[in-house]
Amino acid sequence: MSDSRFGVVLREVDRRGGGEAELHVARTRSRRYEAREGRLDTIAFSDTLALGLRVFRGGRMGFSYGFLGDDADVARMVEEALFCAGSSDPDGAYGLPDAARPSAPGADPALYDPACESVTEEEKGDFARSLEAMVLARDPRMKRVRTAALHDTVTEISLSNSRGVSCERRESRAFAHVETVAEEGGEGQTGCGFGFARSLRGISAASVAGEGADRALRMLGAVRPKSGSYRAVLENGAAAELLEVLAPSFLAPQVAKGKSMLAGKTGLLVVSGAVSVADDPLDPEGSGAEPFDGEGTPARRREVISAGTLRAFLADAFWGRKIGTGTTGSCRRLGAKQPPAVGPSNLCISPGDRSLPALLEAAGDGILITEFLGLHTADPVSGDFSVGASGMRIAEGALAEPLHGFAVSGNVIDLLGKVERAGSDFRWFGNVGAPSLLAGRIAVGGD
Repeated sequence: MSDSRFGVVLREVDRRGGGEAELHVARTRSRRYEAREGRLDTIAFSDTLALGLRVFRGGRMGFSYGFLGDDADVARMVEEALFCAGSSDPDGAYGLPDAARPSAPGADPALYDPACESVTEEEKGDFARSLEAMVLARDPRMKRVRTAALHDTVTEISLSNSRGVSCERRESRAFAHVETVAEEGGEGQTGCGFGFARSLRGISAASVAGEGADRALRMLGAVRPKSGSYRAVLENGAAAELLEVLAPSFLAPQVAKGKSMLAGKTGLLVVSGAVSVADDPLDPEGSGAEPFDGEGTPARRREVISAGTLRAFLADAFWGRKIGTGTTGSCRRLGAKQPPAVGPSNLCISPGDRSLPALLEAAGDGILITEFLGLHTADPVSGDFSVGASGMRIAEGALAEPLHGFAVSGNVIDLLGKVERAGSDFRWFGNVGAPSLLAGRIAVGGD
């Protein structure tokens, strides 16, 4: 059933000369709990309503937003959106999405866990405190917890437009994370751990705390490697960081503006045949899952790189018309105060069948890259990068001492082109996911 406010939108648009309209409504209940020194240091509650309105008239688009949702506020939004449309330049690509194929049976991801409603506020606070306590109890060398937090949200979304589209969804999210500090002999190292589920019932405090502690502890005694070229394994988190740098190159507007590393390469082998990349809004374990995109287009998994070959780009209705592909259901709502834009939902590198120990064994001698430092500074057009990194030495196929204080340089596309095998240890890091990758040689600057 369409949101009742949309009737007000249609009436007001018609009264002011007509046009097409689209109304997006999001109601969010958010709770955040942060523990420090054995007590709850921060408790933040918010309940928000946000409306986004687009109108199309004469090949022009106007956008407005509101936070009240009563008839007067909606009427004001219509007036402002029409004013913006009248002041903008016309473009034949503007307009609501064309009729889309319905989702396949069973395609809607399970985004709402009713169990989230049975978790009390006291339990949530206790969970945050337990994260800190478990980290400090893990090992005597664990000295501090910088952050131990739980963020819990429930969101209800509805979207209606003039072409009869009416869709709605409810989604729940629970995200827990810790930032830790281990110290020994005057040396300090940091680590982090996290967990995501559709209800707090699906997150293990022990797992999150253990990961945060172990990642700090394993770096104690780190040394700088000697400069050179090393066989490299990218741990799944580092591989996900690499994919984040590449992500904008899959977006149609970047392609059309000549700002994509992949422009003009559709159908060509662009990375290693061991690498496949997909945008998968139907996997509820990724935080970007959704049954329909920001324009109401049904969601579906789309492979953008298949066995190294570039297959497709991501587009919304506007940019799909621009590049001739039509929408790929890739319109995202990034915030109430800005129009929707093209973006990935859950972008991921497909896993392989080798465990991380098997990848280390195949590497022989080299470096396990556990973290890039500042990879977001990579050139978004060329893909060149030179950044800091942390990791561990690989000696005769097994992990040896930890390494830090070194730099790695190269090119995102070239590095993905050297991938020999993908691991089986796939993991989501928010809405970007990856397995570990055996990635050939990488240039390292150390001692």
